[in-house]
Amino acid sequence: MNKHLVIAAAIALSPAVAPAAQVWTAPSTTKVRPQAAVPANAPTAAALAAARNEFESFHVVVNGPASGVSMSLSGLSDGKGGTISGRDVVLYREALINVPAPSGGDGAAGWWPDALVPDVDPIAGEKRNAFPFDVPAGETRSVFVDIHVPEDAAAGNYTGVVNVTGGVTASVPVTLTVWDFKIPSTATLVSSFGLNWNGPCMGHGDPGCTNFPAEEALRARYVQAALDNRVSINDPDISGPVKADGSQYWGDHDKYAGPFLDGTAATRLKGAKLTSVQVWKAAPSTAIEAAWATHYHQKGWFDALFDYTCDEPPLTCKWSDIPGRVSQTRAADTALPTLVTTLPAEAAANGIPAGAIDRFVIVVNYMEDRPGTQYAGNQRAKYPANIWLYQGCMSFGCSGVAPGVDATNASGWPSYAIDTDATRNRALEWMSFNYDANGELYYEMTQSFGTGDPWVTQYAFGGQGDGTLFYPGTTSRIGGSTEIPIESLRLKGIRDGMEDYELLHLAASLGLKDQAKAISLSVYPHAYQAAASPADVSAAREKIAALILRALGKDVPTGSSNGSPNVAASGIGFGGGCSTSGAQSALFGLALALVVLGRRKYRA
Repeated sequence: MNKHLVIAAAIALSPAVAPAAQVWTAPSTTKVRPQAAVPANAPTAAALAAARNEFESFHVVVNGPASGVSMSLSGLSDGKGGTISGRDVVLYREALINVPAPSGGDGAAGWWPDALVPDVDPIAGEKRNAFPFDVPAGETRSVFVDIHVPEDAAAGNYTGVVNVTGGVTASVPVTLTVWDFKIPSTATLVSSFGLNWNGPCMGHGDPGCTNFPAEEALRARYVQAALDNRVSINDPDISGPVKADGSQYWGDHDKYAGPFLDGTAATRLKGAKLTSVQVWKAAPSTAIEAAWATHYHQKGWFDALFDYTCDEPPLTCKWSDIPGRVSQTRAADTALPTLVTTLPAEAAANGIPAGAIDRFVIVVNYMEDRPGTQYAGNQRAKYPANIWLYQGCMSFGCSGVAPGVDATNASGWPSYAIDTDATRNRALEWMSFNYDANGELYYEMTQSFGTGDPWVTQYAFGGQGDGTLFYPGTTSRIGGSTEIPIESLRLKGIRDGMEDYELLHLAASLGLKDQAKAISLSVYPHAYQAAASPADVSAAREKIAALILRALGKDVPTGSSNGSPNVAASGIGFGGGCSTSGAQSALFGLALALVVLGRRKYRA
């Protein structure tokens, strides 16, 4: 028999050699989808930089096949007795969710990482079922390594090792440079994020919130998780402390919301306080608002209080309703701010007196649209000093909200959709600095809790994940004995954007606003260019930190602090269909469609 045929037959009958699993790292400014290939020269270490009291993160990625994978990071040390450990170091398995259809013109269908299942959660301190996990051959799975720098940490370099065990073993070196300044626990950029009265209750199996003490405690854990991501939930407890008949009971409100207003809650950010609380009332009422104002004055919380006078008129109220509502608020307390999501020009055109609205909240699309559109060019000079920004379904076209709306041309805007570039999730806070905005509003954090299983689908108003930034962490799904909110990668992106804002704001407070704004605009030059490269974001943060350190007369560390320099510089498209160079697309001139808010129900 021909020897070549014998060799060929032997090869054909030999078992296939399975490819070896690989471990690599990626910066938090990417999303590593399960089909992502291992990049050339994949980095196997992580280098980070952060201020004191700031979070920094990165991904540890495993390319399969590998079974029974676990990871651990005991902490970081500066070699001089300084350590970062305990609740300041949390590892999360990145759970996947299927996106059946793209959000807008630059989303992408398929599986995406989003829910962050902790190894040991930082709220209840319980071991969860993040590990071990399996990685199929030819696919990737990621772990989100989240590090909080203690506010009293010494400046310098800290090192540690992420140990990967199980079906693949690896040691991932971590270097963290701590800058010699700190950022505050309470966010400088005011935020007001909605949480429907029974949102957590629905996600955890009690839609009516019938087990009241347990549900109040559960809601408090959601408020805590949001606040540790530098976001303020504007309705921090379930109970309506002032009823429609004027009767008052503040016991539950003070018990469950009070610690988050006093800065005494057990947050990872020590002393963090809510920056906004909405006056909740069954109907417009001077008596109800006066009761809120009086109580908040007495408790020292009044600076956080505001009246949400109307959302997107004339969609949720008539223009003619607003003057009367404002009069009721002014009669309750002349210092209680009124807030309306609209443009000043629209308010004036509809007869709203000047000075009636204290806070205009403007959709970011109307701050600066593409050339050739109604809002082309920077519109900031047309708006009053005290404005807030928000982003909504216009980021991806509001498909399915209004008949005939085409979402395919909606691209490049700041977005909280699942299937967007990670840099778009953190862009709005940079733009708040660029456009001199004072706050950020978002309509809801648990929208999909009442429409199905959020772990399976989060479609709303034309976008995947619109209005949902948490997952319900039931014990049946994540293990442990205490039910908790599960954060999303998008919420971490918002947190990182809030921290980026703190750096920019600190530089501005040191007399360096023009320099800081030039750096910010180099990353996010226009409202419709909300996607940036990870390398650009990292480099901008380093430049801002250098401005701050020099202004403080302190040393500027040398060397790169990019989470994974090789990955960031490679331009690999971890975001699926999302460009990292700032999307350019056709003109976008769609009118803002109604985003339906979950409205509050009051106990009689």
